[in-house]
Amino acid sequence: MSFLAAIPYPGGFGIDGFMQGLVIRLRRRGLRLGGVVQHNDPLCADRCMAMSLEDLGSGTRFPISQDLGAAAQGCRLDAAGLAAASAAFEGALATRADLVLVNRFGKQEALGEGLRGEVAKTLLAGLPVLIAVRRDFLPAWRDFAGDDWCELPVDEAAVERWVLDALRIVA
Repeated sequence: MSFLAAIPYPGGFGIDGFMQGLVIRLRRRGLRLGGVVQHNDPLCADRCMAMSLEDLGSGTRFPISQDLGAAAQGCRLDAAGLAAASAAFEGALATRADLVLVNRFGKQEALGEGLRGEVAKTLLAGLPVLIAVRRDFLPAWRDFAGDDWCELPVDEAAVERWVLDALRIVA
């Protein structure tokens, strides 16, 4: 069994809420989680969502969206905020979290940036990693991950089963 699993999801699907729900479910089981999940907090009706990554180990939130002003039509990822969120992975490694979640393998990771290095480092340390991958980024994901990963459906029960199986091997 691979210690790396990805949840491919279609564009427009509310993956952030899904991952937040999964965190709640896994914490109820007493699992020590590391990594990050994304939160989108509306500032007001005419502004872009304020995006942040929550460090699952400490609860710290790292803002990752740049405010482009009232006339902006969208958001822009703040690479500095994303880099600061990499601290969540250091914490997960230091505490030997049971599982490391990554909000997603997205555009930055597909370009060889973002949290890509942190994912690799976590896997090399032997910790199980669960990541969401939007379907249009699957080719870049496959280039990064190779063949040694498990594809999971967007289904909390199926993901939880994989986590429990992976932890039995690690334990």
